[in-house]
Parts: sequence; C-alpha cells; structure tokens
Amino acid sequence: SQTTSEIMEQAIELSYTDSCFPVKLLHGHAAMLKDADYVLYPCAIRLGSKNDDADQKYSCPLVQASPYIIRNVLGFGERLLIPILDFSRGDADVINNLADVAVKMGFSRRKGKKAALAGIASQRKFETDRAALGRELLEQLRQTGQLGVVLLARSYMFQDAGANLGIAEKLAQLGVVPVPLDFLPLESVNPGDYSDRPYWFYETKFIAAAAITASDPQLYGLWLTNFGCGPNSFILHLVEDIMGGKPMGQLEIDEHAAEAGIVTRLEAFVDTITGFAPSAEKTVLGTPDARRRDIFRRALPPVIDAKKTFIIPRMAPHIELVAALLEGSGFRAMVLPEANERNLFYADQLTSGTECLPYRVTLGDFLRYYHENGTDLKNVEAVMAGAYGPCRFGKYALEQISILKDVGIDLPIRTTVSNNAYRDTEISPRFARLAWKGCVAIDYLQRLLWRTRPYEKRPGSADELFDAYLGRVVGHVRNKESFEDVLRQATPDFKSLIDPELPRHPLVGINGEIFLRSNRFSNQDLVRECEKAGLEVVVSPMGEWMKYIFYRHVEDAVRDRRFLKALISYIIKRVWEHDDHVVAKHFSDLVGVDGKEPSTEELLAQTSPWLSPRCGSEAVLSIGAGIDWMENPKFAGVISVMPHGCMPGGIVAAMSEKFSVLYHKPWINLTYDGFAESTNLTRINNFAEIIRFCSQEGREGGQLPSLTGNRA
Repeated sequence: SQTTSEIMEQAIELSYTDSCFPVKLLHGHAAMLKDADYVLYPCAIRLGSKNDDADQKYSCPLVQASPYIIRNVLGFGERLLIPILDFSRGDADVINNLADVAVKMGFSRRKGKKAALAGIASQRKFETDRAALGRELLEQLRQTGQLGVVLLARSYMFQDAGANLGIAEKLAQLGVVPVPLDFLPLESVNPGDYSDRPYWFYETKFIAAAAITASDPQLYGLWLTNFGCGPNSFILHLVEDIMGGKPMGQLEIDEHAAEAGIVTRLEAFVDTITGFAPSAEKTVLGTPDARRRDIFRRALPPVIDAKKTFIIPRMAPHIELVAALLEGSGFRAMVLPEANERNLFYADQLTSGTECLPYRVTLGDFLRYYHENGTDLKNVEAVMAGAYGPCRFGKYALEQISILKDVGIDLPIRTTVSNNAYRDTEISPRFARLAWKGCVAIDYLQRLLWRTRPYEKRPGSADELFDAYLGRVVGHVRNKESFEDVLRQATPDFKSLIDPELPRHPLVGINGEIFLRSNRFSNQDLVRECEKAGLEVVVSPMGEWMKYIFYRHVEDAVRDRRFLKALISYIIKRVWEHDDHVVAKHFSDLVGVDGKEPSTEELLAQTSPWLSPRCGSEAVLSIGAGIDWMENPKFAGVISVMPHGCMPGGIVAAMSEKFSVLYHKPWINLTYDGFAESTNLTRINNFAEIIRFCSQEGREGGQLPSLTGNRA
C-alpha cells in the first residue's frame, strides 16, 4: 500500500538508525506482511542488459541486500522468497530463478517458467504503454504551453505520495505538470556521452532525464533524494553540470520532513521557474558539444609514462608495495604522507559533505600535495584504484578529476579497476606475483605487530620492528628479490619483545570498509584505541580483498562464457593461493596454526545463509569474516567499521544485531565521518567492559587461553 503513519512508525522502530529512508520504509511495509504464507521479494542486482563492463545497470548495494536484511530483521525465514534478478546477460537466468521460487511454493518448474515469461512480457508491455503515455503528456505540454517538472527520483519515492508527502499533487496545485522520470524518451540519450562509467541503473536514467530536461524550454527538474543516499552523493554533481544554468529544485526527504516546509520550498521553486521561463527560449539550453566535453566524467587508463612522477595516497603500509612495483618497473613513484586534518581542511572546501570519508581523504591527499609542494604539476600524475560498481568507490577518480579541474588544478589520475583484478597495468605478471607475496607478508607482519604490542617489554619497540621489516620487504620487492630469508626471522624477533608475565587480553576482530579499517587517520587509530581499552585485535587483511577480486574475476569470466580468460584467471588464482600459504607458514609460531586467513570460498560459505554472495559489495566479506570470528571460541567479539553513509557497511550494521544474539558475543558497528568526537571511544570502552564482564562470568566468548598458548 501507500506509506501510512502506521507503516512509518514501524519502519523507524525496526530499522537500523543510519539506513537511508527507503530502506527504513521497507521495514514498515514488510512488517505489514508478517502473517503471509509467502512473501515474494526479489534481490535485484542488475536491472538491464549491460552494455559493457563499465555500464552494468547495477542497483545500489542496499537495494541488492534489502530482502536479506528484511528476512534477518523480521524473522521471515523460508517464507521470504528471494529470486535473484540479474538481467545483465538476458532473461534466462531470471526465468530460472523465478522457476526455483515456484517449486518452493509447490508448483511445477514448467508452470514456474511459464509464469516468469508472462511476468516479463507484462513488464515489457507496461514499459511500452508508459512510453506512449509519456509521449502524450509531452505533446500536451507543447500544445498548452504549460511547464512540466520532471521528478528526478527513483520510482519507489516519486510514486509513493505517503513517502514523499504528496509532492506531485502539490506541484499540480501550483499550476505546473509533474512529469515522472520514466515518461521521458530516456533511450534517446547515450549516458556514455556524459560519463565513461555510468554503472548504476538509475544513474543512466538521471543522466538521460537531465539532458532531455536541460534542452527543453518547457521542462524543469526537481531532484528528490533521501538523507544518506550513497549513489546520489555523486550522481547529483553530474546532473547539476548537465543542467547548467537552468534552475533545478532539490528536496531531501526523510522521516523528519515536514509538509509545511516542503510546500514552502515547492512554492519558491515554482516561482523561480515561472520567472525563468519567459527567457528560456532565448537562453542556450541543453549541453552543446563543447560543454559536454567539459563536464564529461572520464577516468584515465593506467598507461604509465616513465617521464612522470606518480603520487599515491597512503591508504595503508601496503601502498609502499605499489610504489615499489612502479619503481622496480622503471618508473618514478611517491607515496604521499599519512593523512591528517589538513586533508579534510582542503577537501571539505570543495565537497558537499555527502560524499564518503575515503573520497574526501584521498581528494585531500592530492590537494595537500598541490598546496604544500608547489603548483607545478606538469610532470606529476596520481594513481587511484577503482571499480565498475556497485559501490561509490568506482566514482572516486572520475569526480576527483572533475573537481580538481573546476578549481584549476590539472592533475591526471590514473586508475585501475578491481573488476579485471587490477590486471590492466604494465606490470609484468612475475613482478606482480612477487608484490602479492609482499602484500601477504605485510598482512602477517601486522598480525605480529598486533599480537606483540599490547605485551611489549619496551613501549614502541613493536612499531619500530614492524617499520624495519616493512622497509626490508618493500626493498626486496623493489629490487625484484625474494624475501624468504627476511620472513624466517620475523616471528622470533617479535616474540622476543613480549613480556611473558603479562596476561593475554580478550581478542576481537575488526572488519568493515577496507580503506577505513586500514587507514589510521580515517579510523582515528582504532587499533590503538582498542589496545588502550585492554583488547588485542586482528584486522581483516588486505589480501582478503585481493583474493576476493580474483575469485569474482574467474566467476564473471565463466558466466560470460569466456573460458580461456577463466582458465588463465583460475591458474593465477591458484598460484597466488599457493604463495599465500608459503608466506603464512613463517608466522604460525606466534600467530598460531589456526591463524591462517580463511579462503574466499570459506568466507562466502559463512555469508551465504545470510546474504547472497552474488550481491556485489564488501558486505559479503565482512559478514563472512565476522561470523567466522563469532564461531571461533578464541574471539570475544567483533567491531565493524564504516564511513558515514557507506552502503556495504550499512548492510552489515543492519544485520549484525542478529549475530550478537545468535552467538552471545558483542558485535558493534562504528561509523566515522572525519570529525573528532568521543562517541566511538565511549562505545569501544563499553564494548571492552562487556567482554570483561562476560569473561568474569565465564560466559561464551570469555574463555580466553593463556599467553603461552598458540591461537589466532
């Protein structure tokens, strides 16, 4: 039904506090169906045929995960039927998944396929009829001379008057015609003319609608968004650029929105466009070719010029390996200093505040280099990792290039993408393999650091030793030399720093968004804060992500029937797994034999009862790693971290309360936005107190072995 006050109240009560408004509303609507025999709620991954790897028609990670969140929170269990909708390779996969659901409800598979075909045909007919109705409405506007206001919003917002406070009706009352986004001939615009990476389904719709609206003197745009909408925090910038000087209204709606305030803003918007309209015919509308080239979002491929110096944001100690790779291949590279408050001082002057923290920190890296190292950038280029969705991470380089250009800073940013397992560089496979071993080695050196530092005889000695070993490993990689001999001595050296008289602290696992959990400035030195609270920690390693992208690379190649690519990728994956095990054996004496990191397959097996591994975000790793720790009696709890508004982090946070209840251990979620605050510190200390209480009471999770025993 349309959203009601009762549904809204249920939504707020049941949902995770920092969820976006539509996901909150979903909880309220689903709660109304609690007595149903079955609830059909598909997992929508890709909503159209993908044009190429960079245009995949993704729904956002939260939309993908939403049925699993609802099943978890509301306890629907097997009554909630979740077929996966992925139209990227045609209809066949969708039809089979819908037929599977029919079988679960007691129908034959043949009937299920027939129903699925009928449903798809009905959807296509609806789209055809909708297009015809849209043409009629636009023709009516031309004949009457009325102004049309295009509702730049997702259908689940602009079609629900209870959720959007009746915006369409109010616009009509003010004398303008509300035009649903999908009434426009969106197929007439190529989103690739505006961005080389339009990977969200609704992003392509917004781009096309903005281009049509900007070029039509009778159409104006009204941007409807919700607090915390991840994709919109980047899409809006491009839509504004496409609209140019033409007025565009903007409304942010959530559970706190007041109807009176909405009406006032709509009245002001309508006054603006009716005043602008007489001059619109004389104004150059649309996006001429020159302007289109100027606003085009384009990430530069990782073609490397030996004459340039490449600057690289310091995400974590592992980034030294990227510089070593470049330098060992004959190029010049510089890892930028650790981020500090100056990063955000520079970045926050150029951003809206809705972008995620890692974007702002890395943008600040480049701005800080520009302001503090001179403004001559003719021999400097930047390096950023990227992706083809569905997370915002894939947009970083595109938007950073655009925003730097807007303020007169010409800094090319080279980017490689995780979708091809970062194999689009000019680095030789043999050298890349050596660097992978270095990545695993640094992961385990960090494990030694975290295992040692809470118990060191001399404060600071563990950090000094880690820095020394980091330098030695990176140096060997730069020189293309094996470092097996270096690793053999690492464990005894760290072990010698430990005071054996000190009792072991409770062990906790930290996972979450990879940049935030790895970057000390962004997470306000979370590991040290946990150690100050009397905890010992393990953080999900960098290698976890690298192994996952290789797993997905093989999986995608098989699905695309590119079998030679799949075979090559599979061989590389197995070789890297072997190298992982070879490096790990040097650390088992202190880290523990069972301290070996789980494989991607093992993590996804832990995740699959809760979230489909086909959902394309880091959440599948965080849930799997967290459950692995929760099931391990040597771990006392889990901390998941995320930037404010992080979509994968929001998925984990929305589901983790159930895990705490199930395993009788605390699992907390910490959100960071770059501002100094004490809330997270308080929560860390409370978390530690709960663990100590459980230990004293002898509850599960509190049986911690002595310092002398090996453990993860």
